[in-house]
Amino acid sequence: MSSLVSLSGDGQRALKPEELFEDAIAQALRGQKTSEQSRKEFVDKLKDRVSEAMKDNNPSFVRQVLDCLRVNCFKDMEDSNNSVYTWNARKSGLMAIGAVAIGLGSKVGDFLKDIMGLLLGPDSKHLGPFLAEASSDTESHRVRYLSCEALFNVAKIAQEELLPYLARIFDGLSRLYADVVADVRHAAQVLDRLLREIVTSHPEKFEVDTFAEEVCTRMKYKNPMIRQLCLGWTNLILQIAQVDLVGSNPKIIQGLFEHLADDHSRDSLQNAQNLLEQCIEKVKASPLATKRLIVFNTAADLAKNCRKEDSKIRFQSMWWLLEYVHFTPGYGPTTSVKDEEVKLWWQKWAEALPQLIDGVCCCIGCEDGKDKATVSSMAVDLNGALLELANLLHEYLRVDELVETLKQRLGKLRDGEAAMVVHIACLQWICLLLVHRPQQMLQRKIVKELFMPIFESLNHANDEVVIASLRVLAQLMETTPSDQLGIEDLLAKESVRRADGAKEEPQKSLFTFIVDRLLEELEKQRDMLETRGRLMIHQLCGHLDPRRLFVTVARAIPAQEKNFAQKLVQTFNWILLTSAETRSLREELLQESERHPQLGHEGEKPLFLELLEPWFHNPASALALCLWSQQYELASELTGRCAAFEPTLDFLQQLDQLVQLIESPIFSRLRLQLLEPKKHPMLLKCLLGLAMLLPQAGAFQALRERMHLVQSSLLLEVRFDSEAPATATKSDWLSFSSKEGKEGKEKKEKQVDLAGLLRSFDKITQQRNDARCGPSP
Repeated sequence: MSSLVSLSGDGQRALKPEELFEDAIAQALRGQKTSEQSRKEFVDKLKDRVSEAMKDNNPSFVRQVLDCLRVNCFKDMEDSNNSVYTWNARKSGLMAIGAVAIGLGSKVGDFLKDIMGLLLGPDSKHLGPFLAEASSDTESHRVRYLSCEALFNVAKIAQEELLPYLARIFDGLSRLYADVVADVRHAAQVLDRLLREIVTSHPEKFEVDTFAEEVCTRMKYKNPMIRQLCLGWTNLILQIAQVDLVGSNPKIIQGLFEHLADDHSRDSLQNAQNLLEQCIEKVKASPLATKRLIVFNTAADLAKNCRKEDSKIRFQSMWWLLEYVHFTPGYGPTTSVKDEEVKLWWQKWAEALPQLIDGVCCCIGCEDGKDKATVSSMAVDLNGALLELANLLHEYLRVDELVETLKQRLGKLRDGEAAMVVHIACLQWICLLLVHRPQQMLQRKIVKELFMPIFESLNHANDEVVIASLRVLAQLMETTPSDQLGIEDLLAKESVRRADGAKEEPQKSLFTFIVDRLLEELEKQRDMLETRGRLMIHQLCGHLDPRRLFVTVARAIPAQEKNFAQKLVQTFNWILLTSAETRSLREELLQESERHPQLGHEGEKPLFLELLEPWFHNPASALALCLWSQQYELASELTGRCAAFEPTLDFLQQLDQLVQLIESPIFSRLRLQLLEPKKHPMLLKCLLGLAMLLPQAGAFQALRERMHLVQSSLLLEVRFDSEAPATATKSDWLSFSSKEGKEGKEKKEKQVDLAGLLRSFDKITQQRNDARCGPSP
């Protein structure tokens, strides 16, 4: 091994010190202890010898000197059991390197590879003194100091020619910058300042990509001195205009994010955040194409950062992503951008969305850490921005990848407020995909795997989740699938088995299927109808055509279990008569009574008749419907039949609610009609009958007071009754009688069969009573 080490680079034997120099220099290089004065003389003499050799055009002498240093001063650098002679030889060798560099002057570049090989080592397995591991030996401290000094002298002479070695130099510099010995740290700081000056003066020769990787690697170290060094170099890189942002920025950005983790130094954190702000400003100021490359070179790393535990990294990563969204062309105020560039942006966003959504959901569901509220709030903002952006990307959206991400997120949900917000966010994305890519979303596999759990979400403890679920279902109901879905796709298995004997109507709409599925859920969970029924109907009416919803439900009611049908009618009737979302239905019912619609005409069946028979399952609701629609004769007949019902507490409570409804502002039209009792005798009869059915409690007292006012109305009519007898009520299209003659006969053919409706009412109420009481013995 020693024979190999003693060979020069060209295979020649390396000369010994005494073969090249006089005794003073040779003794120093041999490792003999010398005085300070002797070392200075040794350095000066060596510098002069090298300078003279270059003047004499004798570069071979310089190479012999470097080979001599390598063999006699820097062999076995990995050996920790060094003698005092070895330490002395290394110190002399480092001083000699500085002297050689100074002596070479402008010719140092011709020998720089050999010089840096001595200082840094030939490769990563054989390290030179500048990169060697530190030891606690006092002599080792001196060697580390002198290695900084030697490299300083080389850098001072070589200037920009040293820049190709900067990444390896930074590896050693970062260690020496945090050295335990103050003198070594100071020497490293002096060297660091010189290197920065060289980079600033010659940025065009600065290999920033390789260097940025080294800086980012050191960013992960928690030593505050090393982090300070890395921040300083990062700031320098950002100040250099010629730096290639596309290549360097992603590495720098990720390194700064690593710096945020577990750093308890306020100043250091603030510096890192300031540098991140400088980075984003650099990105903003870049041309659009450059900006696009930077954004999507870093988006994946930022998405990964969102899944890390450190809240500072999470927050900053989401802030960056939010900024990325804001300067996307086409998002926000319109700018003049070529269509091709916009498409490239949108395609890249569509590729990144699955990863981003997963990261955002991680942050929305943040449950740990003192900054969880801040992180969650930022995640909600980012999710909203991504939803807005996705509305622009509809033709580029990757449905399968997005659905898979959403399925995984929904499958990981647990109880708690954070899980609730994640649940809502996932439902928002499902709804968006339904809007823009309905046919892909309505594939049978997706329907079964993604939409079936949405029905289960209706049982969620939080109302916001229920509202979001209903929004998805409403969007689903408005969609027409290209592939006809069967009832088994949307109904529970037991429901399908129960309906095996019945023939499904052909081409049944998806709207009807989902209504059936909702009714199935409400029937299984009776308490859901009691606690959430009104909320659910409110939401569905707000997102859908309320007429279609009410008519579809009305047609499904006869097939429901009788007690469930009664509760269902009661809930829907309350929404019909009180909700702002159903105002159009109430107006339609009034317009029908004014237009006298006839069943004999072709066209759509009147809404009143669509609802009436199903409403018979709850007599109080049917009575309220008749009163609102001004069908007072039918209302009077129904009131009379109510006398035959068993006065259960539930029935009396429903009548009490009906009286409260009549006394509410919504029925002010009806109460004003009591001022003309001769025109509306059946209304008066209905209300009197209702008063007779009620016990003498609050509702009865309210009706009695109202009837006292009717007496005053009768006196007014007697006083001013100088005109012809009062005409019949407008709603004579529901009547038992008709005029004689041809005109009366034609009208009778077009009138509703009131007697038939009453027979239907009697039949339905009898079935309900039989179901409640059970079969007769």
